[in-house]
Amino acid sequence: MHRTRTNNGDTSAIRFVGWVIANSLLVDDRNASKCIFTEGSAVRELIKRVSVASIIGPIVIILLWFGGYPLLVLTSLVGIGLIIEFFKLSKQKISLWRIILICLLAVIWQTAVFSGYENLLQLFLGSVIILLVTELSTKATEGTQERSSSMLFTYIYAGPITSTILLVRRFGAHWAILPVAMVWIVDTAAYWGGSLTGKHKLAPEFSPKKTVEGFLWGIVSAVIIAIVVPLIWSKFDTTKLWLCAMVTAFAGQLGDLFESKLKRQFGVKDSGKILPGHGGIWDRTDSILWVYPLVWIILTLIK
Repeated sequence: MHRTRTNNGDTSAIRFVGWVIANSLLVDDRNASKCIFTEGSAVRELIKRVSVASIIGPIVIILLWFGGYPLLVLTSLVGIGLIIEFFKLSKQKISLWRIILICLLAVIWQTAVFSGYENLLQLFLGSVIILLVTELSTKATEGTQERSSSMLFTYIYAGPITSTILLVRRFGAHWAILPVAMVWIVDTAAYWGGSLTGKHKLAPEFSPKKTVEGFLWGIVSAVIIAIVVPLIWSKFDTTKLWLCAMVTAFAGQLGDLFESKLKRQFGVKDSGKILPGHGGIWDRTDSILWVYPLVWIILTLIK
């Protein structure tokens, strides 16, 4: 397993990213209308968020920094969590063994990506056929399209999409950490910017608390990231960094909106309760999982 040696610049960068993550994890747009400093229940919620953030933040940084099998375990657990949460939210009548099969195929995909397996298209098509064939085990014709679509949707999210974290890590620890830090900075800027200056609703039908002003503040923060990061960490290619920052500004916030629309359809506030004060796996990865694939594309196409 390849490990990146740290120097003074790297140490400063890690400390900066740690500070960003620790602070950004405290942001919760689900309670945007509340003043966390005046309501007792909200204060207790903040304490939960601080406690969980102080644990999650360092773990995420360490795993992304060192990579290897521990990172594979993390991405696999995230993928499994996404699958389980989705079917709990959707309340679809689907057999437990089929959910387990989706989880297994997603983990197989991630393991294949991690090990450098080259025939990924064959693996993907084979997995899709297997999942579709399982629908024949159900006698009921009603809901066939919904069940099949949900299986493929969760497999793609938990397998190919989540595995791009592993693919980005191949380009170095600094690139692996950057998307997470950028997403949390943009989310923080969008949240506070929207809370203080927001007047125009961005998507009132399914995300009534998000504003156009908040979205724009997220873009501004991405520009600042592209300017400041090279001053702290000199390893980044400027062109790639700017492209990644812009991708984060837009794709990250759109991913958040997409999850909000899903939750609105299912009639829930949070995707789960596995992370006290933060909600579920979808709640914490909605933006990140839209950013990593695009960052990987940028790193792959631009030499």
